Amino acid sequence: MVTEERHRALLIRQNPWWQGKKTEIPVFERDLLSKIQKYIKYKQILAITGLRRVGKTTIIKQVIQGLDAPKKNICYISFDDIDFQKYTVAEDLINYFLEFTDKNKKRYLFLDEIQKLPNWTDLLKTYYDTEDNLKIFLSGSSSLELKDKKETLAGRILTFKLPVLSFSEFSRYFGMEYKSSKDIFHEYDLKLTGKKERYRDIFESYLLKGAFPELLDIKDEEFIRMYIKESVIEKSVADISKAAKEDEIIIYELLRLLINSNAQLFEITNISNTLKINRNLVSRYVGLLEKSFLIKTIYNFTGSVAKQVRTNKKQYTAHSSIIIAMLDYPESIIKTEVVGRLVEGIIVNSMDNLAFYRSPQKEEVDIVAKKGTELIPIEVKYQSQITKYDTRQIIKFSKKYNINRAVIVTKDLFDERNMDSVKILFIPAWLFLSDWENIFAEF
Repeated sequence: MVTEERHRALLIRQNPWWQGKKTEIPVFERDLLSKIQKYIKYKQILAITGLRRVGKTTIIKQVIQGLDAPKKNICYISFDDIDFQKYTVAEDLINYFLEFTDKNKKRYLFLDEIQKLPNWTDLLKTYYDTEDNLKIFLSGSSSLELKDKKETLAGRILTFKLPVLSFSEFSRYFGMEYKSSKDIFHEYDLKLTGKKERYRDIFESYLLKGAFPELLDIKDEEFIRMYIKESVIEKSVADISKAAKEDEIIIYELLRLLINSNAQLFEITNISNTLKINRNLVSRYVGLLEKSFLIKTIYNFTGSVAKQVRTNKKQYTAHSSIIIAMLDYPESIIKTEVVGRLVEGIIVNSMDNLAFYRSPQKEEVDIVAKKGTELIPIEVKYQSQITKYDTRQIIKFSKKYNINRAVIVTKDLFDERNMDSVKILFIPAWLFLSDWENIFAEF
C-alpha cells in the first residue's frame, strides 16, 4: 500500500492543476500545435513522435493548457519515472484518474514517453474500446512507428511527426518570420534588402544550434555540443538499442559513419565491411536510425519504382547541428566548403516527396522535388559566385524530362533567369527555407 500511495503522490505532482496550481510552460509554439488542436474533436488517439528534445512534452502541455475542461478531467502521466514503467502500475494510475472524473464530460489522458511502457498498445486498445468520452494523447520515440505496434491500434490512432525546429520557426522566435507574397521580387526590394544581413546571421546560427528549442537562447559553443551529444545522440542510440535489443556500440559507430558522409551516397556492403557485421544487420540498423529520426534517406530518381529501390540511396543527418556536435567541428566549419552539404541536408529535412538524380554517367542533381505531378529539380550552390557551369546539370536534367522551371539555392544571389528554355530561380537559402511552399507556387 505504501508503494501505491507513493505512485499516487507522484501522479498528483505531475498534475498540479488538480490542486489549483499553475505550471510554467514555454510560450513559443511549434507549427504542429495548431494542427494537433484541429484533431482533438475526433475520437482517435493522437500520437506525437519525434527525435529527442524537439519539444514533444512541451506541445502536450500546451494542448493541456488550451483545453476547456474540468481540471479533474485532465491527466498527464510521464513514463520517464521508472516506477511507472510497469503495465499494472500504469493501469492502476489510469483507473485512479478515471474514477474521479466527471464521466458526463470529455476526459483527456496524456501519456508521455509511452514507448517506455511494455505492451502499451494492448492497454490503450482496451481503454479506447471500453471508455466513453475519453480522448487519449501519446508522445514517444520511434517505437511508435514499429509495424506490429501500429497494427494493434489500426484505425484507432493518428500519428504526427514533430520535426526539429524549421528555419521559419527559428526565425519567428527571433521576430524575423517571413511569408512570401505573390510578387516576391518586388517585396524583396522593398522590405528585405535592408534585412538580409540579419537573416543570413540568423541562418548561420540556425545551422549551428537551430534544431532544438532549449538551445534557442544559448550561445555557449561547448554547452551546445555537449547537450546535443549527450541529450540527443547518445540517448537516442541507447533508446534504439534497448527497444530493438541490438548492440548499442555498433549502432553508434554506424551513426558516426553515416554522419561523416552526410548528403552522400552510401552502400550497405561497404558499411558492412567497415563494421565487420552482416549486411542485413546494417540494413536493419539504418532503418532503426531512420525511424528514430536521426537520419533520412532518399532514393535515386528513375522512371521505375522497382529500379529505384535497387539503386543506392543518399542519407542525410536530421540537422547540421548534430553533425557539428558528433564530429567535433568548430563553429567556423560553416565558413568552409563543408557548409554546402550541411545546407543541402537542411533543405532535404525540411521537405517531403524527394529524390536525387544520378545517371549512369554520373550526372547529378542534388534534389528532385514532386509538387503534385510536377517535378522541380533543386541544386544547392551555397557560394558567393554562381557561374554558368553551375547550372549545366540542372538544365540538362530539366530538358531531358521536359521540365520548365528549376531552383538553385544560393548564399546571396536572388534572381530569375531563363536559360535554354528553363526558368531558373536563384534564391538565398534563408529565403527559400522561410517559405518554400509558397515560393514554389509563385515563381
